Amino acid sequence: MRLLQHYQRLSLAFPAHDGPARLADIAAALHCSPRHARELLQSMAANGWLRWLPGLGRGHPSRLRLLAPTGQLETEAVRAHLAAGDIEKAMRLLPAAARSQVAELLPAYLGVSPAEPQTLRLPFYRPLHSLDPVRINRRTECHLIRQIFDGLTRYNRAQGEIVPALAHHWSHDGAWRNWRFHLRPGVAFHHGRALDGEDVRQSLLRLRDEAGPHQGLLLHMENVSLPAPLTVDIRLARPDALLPRRLADSAATILPRDRWPQADFGRFPIGTGAFKLEANNDYRATLRAFDRHWKERPLLDAVDIWVVDDPDVRARLDARFCHPDKPAVRPSLQQLEAGCSYLAANPARLDAAQRRTLADWLHPTVWQAALAGEPALGMLPQWRHRPAPVQPQPPRLPPTLRLVTYQLPAHIELAEAVARRLRDIGSRIALTVMSYPDFARYDWLDDADLLLTGEVMADDVDFGVYQWLCQDAGYRHWLEEGTRQKIRLTERRLAMEPDAERRWQGYEALARTLVEEASLIPLRHHVQTMEFAPQLRGVTLAQCGWMDFGKAWLAPPL
Repeated sequence: MRLLQHYQRLSLAFPAHDGPARLADIAAALHCSPRHARELLQSMAANGWLRWLPGLGRGHPSRLRLLAPTGQLETEAVRAHLAAGDIEKAMRLLPAAARSQVAELLPAYLGVSPAEPQTLRLPFYRPLHSLDPVRINRRTECHLIRQIFDGLTRYNRAQGEIVPALAHHWSHDGAWRNWRFHLRPGVAFHHGRALDGEDVRQSLLRLRDEAGPHQGLLLHMENVSLPAPLTVDIRLARPDALLPRRLADSAATILPRDRWPQADFGRFPIGTGAFKLEANNDYRATLRAFDRHWKERPLLDAVDIWVVDDPDVRARLDARFCHPDKPAVRPSLQQLEAGCSYLAANPARLDAAQRRTLADWLHPTVWQAALAGEPALGMLPQWRHRPAPVQPQPPRLPPTLRLVTYQLPAHIELAEAVARRLRDIGSRIALTVMSYPDFARYDWLDDADLLLTGEVMADDVDFGVYQWLCQDAGYRHWLEEGTRQKIRLTERRLAMEPDAERRWQGYEALARTLVEEASLIPLRHHVQTMEFAPQLRGVTLAQCGWMDFGKAWLAPPL
């Protein structure tokens, strides 16, 4: 590869050259000594890239003739590295302006079997955002964070309960305020260092103190102390029966204190999870099985997530997300997501009456839109909090409305449909589609009238609904003060409730109030569909729609 880079430099200094050339000038172009330049020229000549005739004696200049176009050599080298699955080396070969070649060449190689038989290859529509647990709340990144990191506790979906993870045992004082967690000995981070209590202490304090989408998770935590190296005491400002569930959240996973302050931690994180991140760029993310995981090694050796849009290429990989309305040609799993896409209105622009008439105008019995998924009558599929309006009238809206959403295909499709619906009654709708990081900053709220976003629960649906209702979901930025106060009181009451059935009664009552007030307008429940190759076994869908990598494996061809 280095020889090709030297030839690239030579071609830039002597474009299409065929004539006299001084060895000193060649050495200067190659940034090396004349002796080393002579050795490089001989190697390039041996490859057939050029002809080099050194001058014999004074007055007889050397001659250089370049034979190989650099573009052709670059393409050949890129193809060789792609065939070996090494996209990073392929990228380093190309100047920035030519790197689009990689995207054009990828489809030809994604159908080739990987070198390791237990490599799962999945397509995705975009590169990953930050994988720093405290800074991201998108479903894909949160799912991958759970593969790379562990928390003190974890949610076991099969058992429907919180179970030990990095902490093997915990207890509380009976008042739910003072908790003690005992850590497993011998847990290793991916970079080799052993986990200790100080990693836990600093991770939890950072989550509480650092501004981000999950800061509300542990704001009531007063102190974290270490009575022993593997013992962690947590003191809360108020009773909280849900603390073990909070600590199972992806945002509360434990980070190595020597690594998370580094600037590139979000792109190349290090945890204790069953998979470690091996590559993460604009074209691919690779997770590799961590042999020293405290629980068990995954059955897969690696998971490659490729950024590819070509539908034919996506269909050739081991599994893919697909549109629920299109017939699957391979085995598939399907589920209705726990959550919904919804619309919220800025109360400074639309008063309570306008919000309610807008909700009626978008009710599925009035608005018969041909959209993917199922119409939402509540925040969850089992809730029916939107009765059909009796005599719906077109809402009286401001003449111009700005509707904001982010770059998720399902949300863009839904936002465009809402815009058409409102344009039909004379409103001018300016639709703004942001990247998710820009959307999640919410610094645009004062200039917007409507936002369209959504929530999808993680496996612990109980605690997911609590967070959606009581913490920093998108609609909460536009709540009126009376509703905010009602939520604050409900949040504290539900956190002290150890009985799940009574918590769910509280969740539904609060959700009904929010929907009836049109603080948010549920629109669609989306269907999650994953199609996969017959040789892929152990496939189960997490609530977020992604596959549980820890259970999957690839059967050998027969």
